[in-house]
Amino acid sequence: MCGRISCHMCRPDYRKAASYFDESRGLYVQPDWIDVPNNGLSYSPSTNMAPTDVLPVLISKEHEQTGNELSQRVIKPMMWGMIPTWHKGDYKSHGLTTNNCRIESLMESRLYGKPLRNGQRCVIGCQGFYEWQTTKGKGQPKQPYFIKASQKCEAGPVEELDSWEKAMWDETAGWSGPQLLMMAGLFDVWTSPEGEQMFSFTIITMESNSSFSWLHHRIPAVLDSDEMVAKWLDHKQVSAVAAVRLLHPVTSLTWHPVSMLVNNSRNKDNNCNKPIDLQKPKPVNKIMDSWLKRGALPSANATSPKKAKEN
Repeated sequence: MCGRISCHMCRPDYRKAASYFDESRGLYVQPDWIDVPNNGLSYSPSTNMAPTDVLPVLISKEHEQTGNELSQRVIKPMMWGMIPTWHKGDYKSHGLTTNNCRIESLMESRLYGKPLRNGQRCVIGCQGFYEWQTTKGKGQPKQPYFIKASQKCEAGPVEELDSWEKAMWDETAGWSGPQLLMMAGLFDVWTSPEGEQMFSFTIITMESNSSFSWLHHRIPAVLDSDEMVAKWLDHKQVSAVAAVRLLHPVTSLTWHPVSMLVNNSRNKDNNCNKPIDLQKPKPVNKIMDSWLKRGALPSANATSPKKAKEN
C-alpha cells in the first residue's frame, strides 16, 4: 500500500535525479519536463504528499504527439489518484479510492484494464513513501516509517534536501546524488464537462515479501534497476502481460521511523521524513506532570490551558 509520498526536490534537481543513459548517444540524458493545465493544479515539492496532490511522473515520449523532438523519457506532472474516464462532474467527486491498484486484478479491472492494455504505463520517482505499523497495545497510535531505495553510493541521506541540491550531474558521468525510489504505475487522461484535460495516475501494489510484511501486507511495485524502468515504460516492445510479469516485491529497500508529523497530510514540514529515535522518552504531558508535582489533580472549575492548535 502507498498513501503518502515524499518528493521535495525542485524541478531542475528532479530532472537530474531522473536522468538515464541513452545508448544511442552514449550519454546521460535529463528527461524533458512537460507541464499540462491539470485544472490549474501543479507540482509543489513536499515531504508529505497525499492523493489529489500533483507529482512528477515519467512516461515514454511515444505518448506525445511531438515525440521525435523529445527525450526518450519525459516528465509530466499528474494528479495522484486516477480519475475514471467515464466520470461526470467535479474530478474529486467520483467517490473511488484510486491512489493504488492491486496487481492481482489489473487485467480484469474496468478502471485500470484499459490503460494497461493501451500501454499507459508510468513510473513515479520520489524520495520515498510512508507506511504505518500497528503498535502493540489497544488504542495505541500506529508508528509511521519512511521507506526509501537502498543507496549504491555515499551521496548523503535521501531525506536531506542538501543531498539533492549539492549533487553534481553531467552527461558523461550522470547523477552523483541519491537514487530515486521508482514505482510502477498507470496513468489516464480525463476530460471534464468543460473539455479540459486532467492527467492522473495510480501506483501498483502487491503482496509483501518476508522482508517487508512486518510493516504492511501490501507493498508498491518498485522498479529497482534502470533496466526495469526502461522495460516498464517501453509499451511498444514489451506487452502488457510481459510488463506485469516483471513486477515483484523487492528487497532493496531501507526504512526508518519518523514522527507523527506526517499523520496530517496538511503538514508539509520538512522534518516529516527525518528519522527519530523510538527509544527516546516522549515529552511528558504538562498537566499530568504538574499534578504529580503538586500532588493533586486540577479541579473541574480550574481554567484549562489552551491546547496547541493541530497542524
